[in-house]
Amino acid sequence: MTGPGVALEDGRDRSRREVGNELTTLLFVHGTGVREPAYGVTFRRFAERIARIRPDAVVAECYWGELHGSRLHAGGVTIPAGTSSRGPDGPGGAEDEDVEVALWGVLERDPLFELRLAATDSQSADDDEELPPHALPAGQVFAAAALRLPANPAVAEAAAAAHLDDVLLDAIQSVVRSDEAGEALRHADALGGELRGALARAVVAESLLCADEELGGTAPVDGRRRDALVTAIVAGLGGSDRGVGGALGRFGANLALKLGVTRPVERRRVAITEASAPAAGDVMLYLARGGGIRDFIAEQVAAVESGPVVLVAHSLGGIAGLELLISQSLPQVELLVTVGSQAPYLYELNALPTLPYNTGLPGSVPRWVNVYDRRDLLSFTGEGVFPGRVEDRVVDNRAPFPRSHSAYFTADPFYAVLDEVLP
Repeated sequence: MTGPGVALEDGRDRSRREVGNELTTLLFVHGTGVREPAYGVTFRRFAERIARIRPDAVVAECYWGELHGSRLHAGGVTIPAGTSSRGPDGPGGAEDEDVEVALWGVLERDPLFELRLAATDSQSADDDEELPPHALPAGQVFAAAALRLPANPAVAEAAAAAHLDDVLLDAIQSVVRSDEAGEALRHADALGGELRGALARAVVAESLLCADEELGGTAPVDGRRRDALVTAIVAGLGGSDRGVGGALGRFGANLALKLGVTRPVERRRVAITEASAPAAGDVMLYLARGGGIRDFIAEQVAAVESGPVVLVAHSLGGIAGLELLISQSLPQVELLVTVGSQAPYLYELNALPTLPYNTGLPGSVPRWVNVYDRRDLLSFTGEGVFPGRVEDRVVDNRAPFPRSHSAYFTADPFYAVLDEVLP
C-alpha cells in the first residue's frame, strides 16, 4: 500500500500535504471481491499510467475491501460438504456418476460435442466395405429411425414425462441435419452401438436447450427423467434399453477425461465457495447494507485537503460512488468516472437502492463519464436511462470475459479516455 499519495516514476512523493491547492486528486475505488495484494498491484499500475498523462495529479487509494468487504464470519460452516453420489466408487458407482454429470454439464452447453468427438475418433476406421445390393448405409438407417422417434410410444411417453415433447421433433431435426451428426453417421458401421448413445444424448441435450429458450429460463428437468428419455431414444434407434440411460459410451468417458474431470463440483464446493465469496458476497452485502462502503468513500473524499477530486470507480465501486453522489452533495468531486460498472443496469431494473427508476439524477451528481467494453459482460451503458447526464465511452481491452472486466487498468484506450476527460 502506498498511503494517501503515490511515489511517481521520477521519485517525487506527491502526498496531499506537499502539493499545491490546484492539484487534482484521483481517488481509485475498487470493485467487488478485490482484496490485497490485488488492490495494491492494480493501484500501482493505475498510478504509473496516470503519471504519464497527468504528472501533477495526486493518485490516492480508496481500498474499502478490508474494512467493509464481505467475509465468511463463521468460517464457511453453512457450505454443504461431501458429495451427492450415493453409490460406491467403481463401475456403476460414484465415479461413473461423477463423470456422467460432468458430461451432461458439457452437453448442455454444446449438444453436438460428443458426436463431434465420436466422428473424429472413428475417422481412421475402414468404412468402405461394399454393401449388399439395395442395402442402405447404416448412417441413413440411423437418420431415418431418428426422424421417426416422436411417433414411438415409449419415446413420446418419456418426452412428455420430462416436458420435452413440444421441442423433441425440432431438436431431432437440428441434430440429425448438423454437420457433426452427418460426419458421425457416415462412420455408423465403425461406431456401432456407441453411436446410438451419443446421438440420443445429443438429441436430449438439444431438447433441453430448446426448452430453456422457450421458457426464457432453465427448464426444470431432473436426471432421472432425462436418462429415461435417453434410454427410450436408444431403444427406438434399435439398441438395448438395459442401463443405457445413465451409462456412458467410450466417447462420453473420453470426453470427460479430456476435460480433466476427476471430482464432482460438490466435492470442491467448499474451496469454490470460499474463493468466490468475496466477489458474490460484496454485491449481496452492498445491496443489503451498502452504507458502510459509501461512508468510507465519503471519508476518503473529505481527507483530501484541497483541490478537486475525481472518483475513478470500478464495477461495484462505481455503483457505490454514484449512490454516494446521489445521496449527498460533495462539491469537491468534480468528475465521476465509472469503469465496467453495473449502476445503469441496476437503475433500469429498479434495483438501485438510492434512486428508484424513472426518478432521474439529482443535481448533486457531477459530470459522469461511464467507460465500458463490449466484451465485458459486467459493463453497461448509461445514456439510455440517464439522457444528457452521462457520457458513455467505449474501449476495447482485447481480452475475453471475465479478464476483460479488469483489463481496463492496463489498456491504452482506457487511459486515452482519461486523458481526454480529466480536468
